[in-house]
Amino acid sequence: MYNSIKRIRHLEDKVKIKVSVAGRSYPLKVTPTEEEFVRKSVSFIEERMNYIEKKYAIKDIQDVQALILIELASELHYLKRTQKTDIKMIEDKIDHLIEL
Repeated sequence: MYNSIKRIRHLEDKVKIKVSVAGRSYPLKVTPTEEEFVRKSVSFIEERMNYIEKKYAIKDIQDVQALILIELASELHYLKRTQKTDIKMIEDKIDHLIEL
């Protein structure tokens, strides 16, 4: 699946977009397919930043960003681990069905 996504990215022309996080603008070049995901990700980051700033009364934007990075990295590692477990379970079931 990853390879097919990679091929689609190469076929699509890149568009220039500008996103804003924590009051700073970042110009990016993305495919039209990626643009939706990037914009949703930026929106998610902004929402999390506002939530953390309010809930924990943190004023230093770097601390807020660090907490979000830790949160997202932890979630990514958890999902990767559970995905591997799910794939292993499916492979075991397929092997069992083949043996029948």
